[in-house]
Amino acid sequence: TTVLMGALAPLARRTVGILGVMATRGVVSAMSRTAPAMAALVVAVSVTVGLGTMITSFRGTVVQWLDGTLQADIYVSVPGLVSSRPQGTLDPDLVRRLVLGEELKGISTYREAVLETHEGPLRAVALDLYPEGERAFDFKEGGGESGFREFRSEGGVFLSESLAYRKAYSVGDTLTLPSESGPLTLRVAGIFYDYGSDQGVVMMIRTTYEDHWSDRGVTSLGLFVNDGVSVDAVVSDLQRRAGDGQLVLIRSNRALKEASMEVFDRTFAITGVLRLLAFVVAFIGVLSALMALQLERGRELGVLRATGLTPRQIWQLVSFQTGAMGLAAGILAVPAGILLAVVMIFVVNKRSFGWTLQLELGPDILIQAVVLALLGAILAGIFPSWRMSRTSPALALREE
Repeated sequence: TTVLMGALAPLARRTVGILGVMATRGVVSAMSRTAPAMAALVVAVSVTVGLGTMITSFRGTVVQWLDGTLQADIYVSVPGLVSSRPQGTLDPDLVRRLVLGEELKGISTYREAVLETHEGPLRAVALDLYPEGERAFDFKEGGGESGFREFRSEGGVFLSESLAYRKAYSVGDTLTLPSESGPLTLRVAGIFYDYGSDQGVVMMIRTTYEDHWSDRGVTSLGLFVNDGVSVDAVVSDLQRRAGDGQLVLIRSNRALKEASMEVFDRTFAITGVLRLLAFVVAFIGVLSALMALQLERGRELGVLRATGLTPRQIWQLVSFQTGAMGLAAGILAVPAGILLAVVMIFVVNKRSFGWTLQLELGPDILIQAVVLALLGAILAGIFPSWRMSRTSPALALREE
């Protein structure tokens, strides 16, 4: 604060005059009162910077993940109780009706199952992928041509990052699953980024699943439309073909992305309230400190009034001082907020969910932090400034 006030003093002299210099010096000389107020403001604004940066980074990572994961043009699934993943089984007759059409060039099928292991339930997905659907995987380890070759023909499996992190698996390790034919040992051929579940998932080729389980159901479909064909028109035709039988969700790639981001934004809506509460607490702290500063500086203000300063000049002095405090607090909150975001993204989030997020520092969040601190200090200083400007020189100088 001392360094920042020293750097601000020359600018204050040129813009406000001697009152600006007095204001910056007053922040330093009354550090016992100004420091706690600024500290409260720094902490509150750094929370908004940290949360904002974490959410922006999380959102950007999820958008990038969805763009890569959702390769099919249309997705068909049964409505489930958990929005993060499809559940249930599609009616076989319905599947046959939906996949028959000249407008489709390829189909991917997905079968989700929960396997009861000695370490608890494990989510597994059996895939029969159209070649274009293989681009849905973004690998952290392994994968590639050799990984997919092992996945298709040699009984390899792909693990999500969160599962591999929690169970300490690496590419080349073996995973034992309970199957209907007995314990099934499979080799980890790749570890991929996945943000659909913090519990993780193991993915295997459909043929491996059918060799060891009698389940032949389909949980969801990914449909690839021929080039030049309207996806929305195909969705409407599929909904007509589905009829009034089993209730299914038929959504285009774009609609599914929008629904996913709507869920994401709704999940983090509460953080706006948390940031507001932090700001209100800081506002009260600044207001209380400035009111205490008024009592402490009563005699000083009386001397200034007695030597010729007008109430308006006192107002300017105190207002500029609170503005300088807010500006300094905002500048200090930026590195503190970034540090908080780094801890939340790379430590808290990693240990809680096992996800790797890409840090995104948006300049708008950093600018908003400085503006928020400056505005909060100025607003908190309005009433104390008014009170101080009405200080009576006679009462302030009178010896008790």
